[in-house]
Amino acid sequence: MHSRWFWTSWSLDYRVIGYILGAVLILSILFMWVGYSKGAENVIHWDAYHQQETIETVSHSFDIGNFELSIPIESYLTFEYFNGGNIQPNTLASYIFLGGLVLCSLIMLCVITTLERFWYFVGMGLFTLFMVSLRLEVLQLFGLTGRMVPIIILFGFILPAFYFNILRPTTPFLLRFLIFILLTVITAFIVHFFSAVDYPFLHLAVTAYVPGLVLALIFILMVAHEIPAAFVYITCSGTSSSKSLRHFSIISVVYMVNLVLAYMHEAKLITWDFLYINFYLLLTVSAVLGIWGFRQRETLYDNITKFNPFGAYFIVALAAITFLTGGLLSGNHNDPAIRIFRSAIIFSHIGYGAIFLIYIVSNFIIMMAENLNAWKVLYKPTRMPYFTFRFAGLIATLAFVFYSNWRELVYHGVSGFYNHLGDLYELIDKPIIAEAYYQQGRSYGFQNNRSNYALAKIEAQKSNVAKAHNHYELANDKRPTPFSLVNDANLLLLEGRTFESIHAFSRALKKFPHHGVIENNLGYSYTKIHKLDSAILFFDAARKHKRSQQAAEANILGLIGQEYLPVQADSLVRQFNTPSALTLSNALAVASLQKQSFDYTLNPWAAQPLDIATATLLNNYLVHFLKKIDTVALHQIDRIVSDSLNIDYHEALKATLAQAYYQQNNVTRALSIMGELAYLSQIMQGKFNYIAGLWALEQGCPDLALKSFNYAVQFDYKEARLYNAIALAEARYLPEARIAADSLLRHKNENIREIGRQLKKILDAASIDNLNDLEKYQFCRYRIGVADTVLFERVVNTIQDNDLKVAALIEMAERQFDVMHHKAATRYLIQTSGIPVQDKSLVEKQKHFELLLLAFRGDINGLASRLNSLSFDKKRELEKALYEALISEGGGDTQTAARNYAILATYNPFFEEGIIASARYFKNRDQNDMKAYSILAEAVQLNTNSYRLWIAYAAEAARVGFDAYAASALDEAEKLKSRK
Repeated sequence: MHSRWFWTSWSLDYRVIGYILGAVLILSILFMWVGYSKGAENVIHWDAYHQQETIETVSHSFDIGNFELSIPIESYLTFEYFNGGNIQPNTLASYIFLGGLVLCSLIMLCVITTLERFWYFVGMGLFTLFMVSLRLEVLQLFGLTGRMVPIIILFGFILPAFYFNILRPTTPFLLRFLIFILLTVITAFIVHFFSAVDYPFLHLAVTAYVPGLVLALIFILMVAHEIPAAFVYITCSGTSSSKSLRHFSIISVVYMVNLVLAYMHEAKLITWDFLYINFYLLLTVSAVLGIWGFRQRETLYDNITKFNPFGAYFIVALAAITFLTGGLLSGNHNDPAIRIFRSAIIFSHIGYGAIFLIYIVSNFIIMMAENLNAWKVLYKPTRMPYFTFRFAGLIATLAFVFYSNWRELVYHGVSGFYNHLGDLYELIDKPIIAEAYYQQGRSYGFQNNRSNYALAKIEAQKSNVAKAHNHYELANDKRPTPFSLVNDANLLLLEGRTFESIHAFSRALKKFPHHGVIENNLGYSYTKIHKLDSAILFFDAARKHKRSQQAAEANILGLIGQEYLPVQADSLVRQFNTPSALTLSNALAVASLQKQSFDYTLNPWAAQPLDIATATLLNNYLVHFLKKIDTVALHQIDRIVSDSLNIDYHEALKATLAQAYYQQNNVTRALSIMGELAYLSQIMQGKFNYIAGLWALEQGCPDLALKSFNYAVQFDYKEARLYNAIALAEARYLPEARIAADSLLRHKNENIREIGRQLKKILDAASIDNLNDLEKYQFCRYRIGVADTVLFERVVNTIQDNDLKVAALIEMAERQFDVMHHKAATRYLIQTSGIPVQDKSLVEKQKHFELLLLAFRGDINGLASRLNSLSFDKKRELEKALYEALISEGGGDTQTAARNYAILATYNPFFEEGIIASARYFKNRDQNDMKAYSILAEAVQLNTNSYRLWIAYAAEAARVGFDAYAASALDEAEKLKSRK
């Protein structure tokens, strides 16, 4: 047992160091395997890119005369695809490599101090060469660029080593190790605090690349024969074996054939669907076996040192450096250097393995044929010396090297070094120097993936698409990664070369089957050409992978919305296990577009700060639940949107938020937000003014609408010219309205041209003789003022259509009421009674206007008796609030009255009766004598089209002593009345 577990016989201090070194070896093996398993993902990560498509729906519609106008609102469908990100150097791998290399080097230095005089000087010469190769002068310690400081540091290690070997050879090994550790810590302290360069330890990791690679290659050559040697142990060590030679021959032949096949596959000579030997597994097994193999051949080097414990320390430290180097290369995906590492493994194992079989046959074939234990004398040859085996094995290995173009391998080593330098200067934020080193790396390793990928990303950022394609093609030629393949295909997609992009993604999928990111991006490409079955197929395949699952699910819903497929959005969402914010936002967009209900629990304002997914979810949530969202939630969303952390999404979210406020009848806040957006935005100014103009039209303020539509017309936004013409007619600017109507006749849309002809006919009509009922109704609306009651009655009595006649009478009653002709308003309202109509909304309008007249007259009893018999939709909630406030005030419930009047005072300046009533209430009851004035003053700032509001403001201004304002308001009121 002790012969196998050799360290158990060591003294405690030797065992402690042995255990530390063993732990370092195990961790270094794991370090290499983790780096290998992650591949390019060690330094490159998938960036999620989003393409949004605007889905315009209608928030609500309203009528202006016989015109139905719709207010647009935008949801967003978001498609997510992936692109390989910029290279992020794996600094952790570099630090682990450097720390492990230094620790193992100190162990080997300690071993050197125990050697005999000649071998000590040889060892110290090699250690000096190692230190020189680290090029400590690049650290510019204490600001010095020469070699003086590195020489001092070197002597700081040489002098104790000399002391331990020559002057005090009895110094315990553990003490030597601790002293060297202390010297290393001091050196690290100096490097950290007194180096003139950024990232000094990363500079050391770069310069340590060459010695680390050289030591790794030496170790690989040392253990390349250990697996065939283990076959000798397996076949000869048993006592019951009677066919040692046959067993050894079979195992060895199978092993060598597999090595040859693995080499041929690596060299692209064969592409069979075959399970090839993993090179890193080969190295790991050889390294572990090599520890016991090194002990087995102690007789070959016992004149230098003994295996227990110093030989064991040496071989384990060298093994750890090898795996640390492999971890560094794999952890940074430095593929040209990795090629050297892999080539050394397979070349040496074939070369040394083949020669070792000759060595066995030459020396021990007879023993094995006689079933004697050749293992015990494996390194005591009788015919072919061990040195001859070593030399011949080296020649055989070099034969592979020269056959594989040795210059190319050397150049790949240089290329790997320049890649590390490029990474270093990328971290230092010197992109020009980094690019130069990557160019050097590409120059030496022409088709290496690492250099070409970095250069392709740089060229793509410069919009040099052709050069980026060239670098990606070079990167993908020999050692492609999913990142470089996907990025090249994405560039084609970005250029609009969709079919070529699909072919590129398909080729990538053949090289990396069942890769979720590639499947997702391929499905996304198919959406560009509306090939639904293929897109759904690949999105569904991408859902099976964790990386691409959420993106694929979001894209499925995006495709449903894009193609208007009849799918219930909330039902589909429930089939997904954990839908992402992007998936839910697309589902809401689909539900809004197809006018579906959406029964799924949501909390769209939970995530802070917002990103594109949560911001889109919040927007689409507002759109879908626009008319259902409560005031508390709306204020909470307002706070989130206004947060400076979410400034990137202010514009889109505030536009939708304004629509939500409008649906809450808070017209003041809605117009304030939309006005702010129109002022701040240059690109979307037309859109925001367009919506504000529609709101103003709906509120009966065409003058304000015209101000907004003027900007929208300048940006030629949607139907702004049409609505501008309608607003001119509504405001009774007849000459301007005729010109605007005439311009509509040249519009490319036939429907708009027809509206232009209709408006022009009404505005130019000299009599009503040739007008039909609809045109007579329009004539009453646009051509007859409130003072022309005789003409109005003559025209309205000629209208045969009852619905149009009642509509004309109600509108005239409202206009008379607005100019404070209350008796005339009542008379026209009475005339509507008894006329049967088909349009039920006219009956509702008639009843609600009657309530308004009761409220004006202060008939609280009549108001209370009729209030519950009428239904109030969302648009009429402020009217209901007014009536409830009046009833509460009359009944002495001042708390309810004050609450309702507070809302009426601020929400909608175009609901004049509410503004005037709230001003009256607060004038009589509020201690602030200016509150009533403030309510009216703020209202007339927005609503400049209300005669009654100007008169009320003038009276209040006079009351508080603002006579000039009062006189000006009266002038405005008279001008407005004359126009009406």
